[in-house]
Amino acid sequence: MNSKYILALCFLAILSSCTTSSKKVSNTSDYNRFLDLAENKTWNDAQKDYNFWSIKLEAAPNQYSYLSKIANTNGAMFASTGKIDYLKSAEKNLRDLNEIRNYKSSGPMKSLAANYISQHKFKAALQLLNKAEMNGDNLLGTQKMLFDVHLELGNYKMAKAYLEKFKNMSDFDYLIRLAKWSDHQGNLDAAITYLEKAKTIAESSNLKGIKQWAYTNLADFYGHAGRIEDSYTHFLKALEIDPNDAYAKKGIA
Repeated sequence: MNSKYILALCFLAILSSCTTSSKKVSNTSDYNRFLDLAENKTWNDAQKDYNFWSIKLEAAPNQYSYLSKIANTNGAMFASTGKIDYLKSAEKNLRDLNEIRNYKSSGPMKSLAANYISQHKFKAALQLLNKAEMNGDNLLGTQKMLFDVHLELGNYKMAKAYLEKFKNMSDFDYLIRLAKWSDHQGNLDAAITYLEKAKTIAESSNLKGIKQWAYTNLADFYGHAGRIEDSYTHFLKALEIDPNDAYAKKGIA
């Protein structure tokens, strides 16, 4: 077994031994198959893509869009391992791309802002998003990210103002942000309700990425509400989609 997951099993053992309930929530047969993987397919696929785009960039250094492709592969490696080095590599490639374009293109700026958000560099992300907003293209996506950053920075009036700009109860992106806002206001039940609605949309779309996101984040909220079995079940759902989801494994721990 990979040593980095031994601690996860230790935590599960402690939780099982310390609980006063006779009902056992976790079961090693549920998650062992995700821990004892012979290979990390997600990482392997990302590595192949990384090699492909790196060779392409080396052959055509003026094709700057390849930097974005390489950064995406770095992001996939980070998601499957939790190793910050991959996130930092993505940051470097995205910074290079933005410098080449003189920070004039909203897409690369928002990609770098998303990377900063993952690193909790919210002030740096806000600077980029303000520039992207001034550019005006794909404004809705920029406003959603501005809500995220203002909420994290404690700029609650600004966060609320941006939330109102893209209000749509049938939109996955709006619902997950409304859930965050409800949680900030201390209404955990409402937050869970909105995330459950978002999960329904994700499952209807059958897009793996947003289903996985919905499962892991709903699992977090269930955990906050003391609904441990529901939390555990949803982390397992995420692992069914991607057995290498480092965040879901951490959540089970």
